[in-house]
Amino acid sequence: MAGVAVIDWLSFTFDGYSDGRIDNMVRTWLREWMQSPMVGESGNGLYGFTQSVTFSTMVDDLALGETVPVAILAWGGEKQRGRIYVSINGTGCSLIKDWPCVQRILETMKARITRADVAVDALDGEFTVEQAQAWYESGGFNAGGRTPTYKVEGDWLTATGAGRTFYVGRRENGKYARLYEKGRQLGNRESTWNRFEVELHNADRVIPHDICTRAAEYFAGCYPCCLGLVDVGAERIKTLREESAISLGKLRSHCRIAYGKLIHVLRFVHKDDELQLLKDLTVTGIPRRLEKTALTVFHGGPDDPALSEVIPNG
Repeated sequence: MAGVAVIDWLSFTFDGYSDGRIDNMVRTWLREWMQSPMVGESGNGLYGFTQSVTFSTMVDDLALGETVPVAILAWGGEKQRGRIYVSINGTGCSLIKDWPCVQRILETMKARITRADVAVDALDGEFTVEQAQAWYESGGFNAGGRTPTYKVEGDWLTATGAGRTFYVGRRENGKYARLYEKGRQLGNRESTWNRFEVELHNADRVIPHDICTRAAEYFAGCYPCCLGLVDVGAERIKTLREESAISLGKLRSHCRIAYGKLIHVLRFVHKDDELQLLKDLTVTGIPRRLEKTALTVFHGGPDDPALSEVIPNG
């Protein structure tokens, strides 16, 4: 049985919608797919389109109205000839609860998927960046008999624990892979969490609509080395828990190093009212690194198992 792979980015275009209410239609789609409130902020266009909207979802319970961007919409311009562009980022994809509905809309609109990132996680080191290098050397990334280009980034020589990345291919050729030490990238230098992402573009290929519901099968077919990896894919709930724990722990460590002594002095000065001190030091909002954590709390509720080990109840 195919293991768990997830769509981590999705962009698509479609034609023929010009009644001026395209933003409301896309907002309705996003709200239905993510089952969450959605707000839009108009922009000045992008990628050659003359109009754009950034859609965000709410994190009210933690941030009193603060929003987190999840998707962009762009349209307009004579050169676009009615073409409309939608892109859902990684945070937005992590919130989608109804991928079959996404596929149905894409099919109905005869949409062209221009980018789809498929990711598989190995939380316990079931595959590593060293293996990626070995796969490359043994032809595990070869496609059609050709050996793709590669490059590396990170502390391959220094071993500082900051994390390494192994890249294969080029974006402009339509298929681009990266295997990296995700946990270390987030700040846990001892983490064994690795991620294998394949970024697919519609250059010289058509990305089928059913990648939305058959991500594991498409991942397995990307390269010879992918075939045996899908079963180690972590469930989204597990990766959210791991990401939340690492990010929260890292920010707590930064706070302690930067302001720990000051907080110690302030607690002594305000020892009769530490609760008021905490309120005085609090700024409403959420750090960017904790946006996914905040969204999980708001949309899944305070008892969501993704956070039960990160933010204990009570």
